[in-house]
Amino acid sequence: MSRHSGSSRQRSHQSRSFDQEPEDLVEQVKSIVTLLYEVVTSCPHEWETYVPSARSAMTALDRIHFFRDPQRYDEQVWMLHGIQDFAYHDADSGCIRDMAEWCQAAWLRILRNNPENVETLTGLGRNWLQRSQATLARIHREEGSDSSSQGSGHLFDFDTAQDSDDDIASPPSDPRRQGPLYVEARGYLQPAVDFYGRAVRSADTLGSTTGDLLALAAESQMSLGNVTGPPGDERHFSHAIRYLRRAEGIPGYTLSIYLQQYLNDYGRYVS
Repeated sequence: MSRHSGSSRQRSHQSRSFDQEPEDLVEQVKSIVTLLYEVVTSCPHEWETYVPSARSAMTALDRIHFFRDPQRYDEQVWMLHGIQDFAYHDADSGCIRDMAEWCQAAWLRILRNNPENVETLTGLGRNWLQRSQATLARIHREEGSDSSSQGSGHLFDFDTAQDSDDDIASPPSDPRRQGPLYVEARGYLQPAVDFYGRAVRSADTLGSTTGDLLALAAESQMSLGNVTGPPGDERHFSHAIRYLRRAEGIPGYTLSIYLQQYLNDYGRYVS
């Protein structure tokens, strides 16, 4: 489904009453979600202007119980991605919390109809991973971590890794990892790891596993490893390396420079 439409930006961003037939509402919501995609892509600094429209769209979809209809799956996923991207337009600074939680609830509603659906599991994993970014960024700012947010904005731990045969990519023991920020980050990242893991297993069963999915699963494991004390951190880093190896082996797929660097630096420590 195209992210673009001929709807007028000036008309579309205004909050609407939605006193229409269900199908008319759906079409109107689609025009708003198209606009949200465009805002995130072209002018994210103007996000506040479009919050009323986004909330009106959410209200309309709830009113017609849109996410209960399994026949509209493709439309549901497209709308959820658009609203979720808007909710996390600047994930390092936080999110529009009610929208992020609404998307999570909608994904879960869809998941009930097909608990092994790869795209739905991936959507949930992405929701939790995006939610963690503000906490990870705050850890980096407030505690002067050597980790840095690069590429997709996730927290990687290259520089603090110990270069030894029995401890791959594991930072020195740090009592701060028991502090509230780290606990909060783990609370967001563990569901991300779980949902991405389920998505990979489902994709493997279907023979449809992609490099992008494996890379996201690896990033969730790496981020969780960065906020977990030893020995649990090593387990997460090892899982990440195995995902990256699989992604690297997919014909035509190329890892990002940061993930390739991680694999090159630490892959030799994982059998």
